Amino acid sequence: MLNRFSGIILLLLLIAGLLTSCEQSDDTIEPELEKTEEAVDVHVIMGQSNAQGFGSNATELPADVQGPIKGAYIFNAAKGQFEPLQAGVNTQAAEGEFGLVVKAAQLLQQHKKQDVYFIVTAQSGTQLYKSGTSDVQDWHPESGELLAQSKRTIDRARMALIASGKTPVVKSIAWWQGEKDATEEAMASAYQQNEQALFESLDQVEYLKNTKRVVYKIFSDIPEMPFASGVNAAKARRAAADPRTIKVIETDGYERIPEDRIHANAAGQVQAGTDLFNAIKEL
Repeated sequence: MLNRFSGIILLLLLIAGLLTSCEQSDDTIEPELEKTEEAVDVHVIMGQSNAQGFGSNATELPADVQGPIKGAYIFNAAKGQFEPLQAGVNTQAAEGEFGLVVKAAQLLQQHKKQDVYFIVTAQSGTQLYKSGTSDVQDWHPESGELLAQSKRTIDRARMALIASGKTPVVKSIAWWQGEKDATEEAMASAYQQNEQALFESLDQVEYLKNTKRVVYKIFSDIPEMPFASGVNAAKARRAAADPRTIKVIETDGYERIPEDRIHANAAGQVQAGTDLFNAIKEL
């Protein structure tokens, strides 16, 4: 009788132990089930000096975009991390300068009411036409120079977001380039096929192939760029055949630096940023 009673007690203790173990396991698993990654919108700006913001003076900006922009982040390629975007500090232009990214980021963050992330890979004094030498950096995919560098920068930026628990979704690529290609007839004549090759190279990246595109025309009234109209016509033809290009932006109305009319001034860059916002705000 005692042995039977002892057996019943032992069985009850085992059952109680199992129930306790299950409750502890539930407590352990539950936080893991609640973990979710945050999807964030990412926008890329590529090109040459105007896309970078060459010559624009951050002190001429309206007061509401002179300090760090709340909820807007830019990838600092030198540091390998995203940081709050601030004109004249980290827009990937020279110190004290800024680009169209500033106004575009401010307006987009206010419109979306969520954090927005930008990557700028523009570089002054460069061309799309394949130069055939590393002394003249170009964007042509066969050269393995600026476009290859941009792809690596975009990927590094994505990895930085993923490492912080976010899921990056690249929504748009803005392309403002062609000034140097408009200085020579051979470069301008090849512009359409070269721009097509550039975007086809981006198509080879899985997370970029469906990304929407915004293309800026170049200023058409500059004596130093006699073939600008040819470059702009090439941009329009290529865009018309690509449904992913959602906007071709006219730039001739932008204010420019009086002594350097190849480049937009502060007001011109604000307008360029506003135009980008209007093109991508519903993506």
